[in-house]
Amino acid sequence: MLKWVRLDCTIDGTYRIPFFVGSMLRGVIGHALKRVVCINPSYECEGCFALRECLYYQFYEKPNSIHQYRLGIRLKPRTLNFSLYLFEDAIDSIPYVVAAVIKAFEEIGIGKEHVKMCVASIHVNERLVYSKQHGASLDNIVPNELEIDRFCQEVQLQFVMPLRMKQNNKIAAESIALHSLINNIHNRYTQLKGLEARSLGYRVRGEVTQNSMKFMELQRYSNRQKTAMNLGGLMGDITIKGLDKQSYMYLKIGEIIGAGKQTVFGLGSYHIIKER
Repeated sequence: MLKWVRLDCTIDGTYRIPFFVGSMLRGVIGHALKRVVCINPSYECEGCFALRECLYYQFYEKPNSIHQYRLGIRLKPRTLNFSLYLFEDAIDSIPYVVAAVIKAFEEIGIGKEHVKMCVASIHVNERLVYSKQHGASLDNIVPNELEIDRFCQEVQLQFVMPLRMKQNNKIAAESIALHSLINNIHNRYTQLKGLEARSLGYRVRGEVTQNSMKFMELQRYSNRQKTAMNLGGLMGDITIKGLDKQSYMYLKIGEIIGAGKQTVFGLGSYHIIKER
């Protein structure tokens, strides 16, 4: 159904960690990834002869596409530890991603001051693949395969990062309809799988019976566009009852791939904390 891996990165060092680290992490890892994989003497993506095979282009520059990765973070973190999820074809890029994380923190450095920190360890699916003491061991990594063999009609979702999703042609600011959420996850899933775009094809059944979601204002500064960009969205819990089996499946998928916009920055992350 869905293949994926999760890289858990442990970072040692002292740094004044911002409230929202998603923009900083994605930026410095992207900078490092380009150094790792770019073979173009001009170092420019436009007109490059290697775009179709370039991991940096696929992850950062390719327009109108769902990128096959996302960050796993929290707001106001106490440490710079974070997760990176890789999906489907991007799983083959693990060695390059590991190299980019190490280069990002230990050679380039983070923030305006380029503070260098130590990558103490990287685990893939809870297996140690890199440590400062023992180096890297990336052989025989087995991806997770999501298989859903149960069905619950009632679930409680906890959005731990802002859900930034359009509803009625504008970013939802109070609540989200179940069919909108399911349809968004469906579209993300089909694109990640490389499947032809198609409608959901069935009527979503279920009702949001409790909603404690609140809008969280969030911004990041884009160095490329030289402007602040809004990343605000809904956070909190919703309880859904009367789910059908297909919709339950999509909610389980969304727990892994995220939902809404800007998941590459860590947005749209949620957990199913209760089900029955």
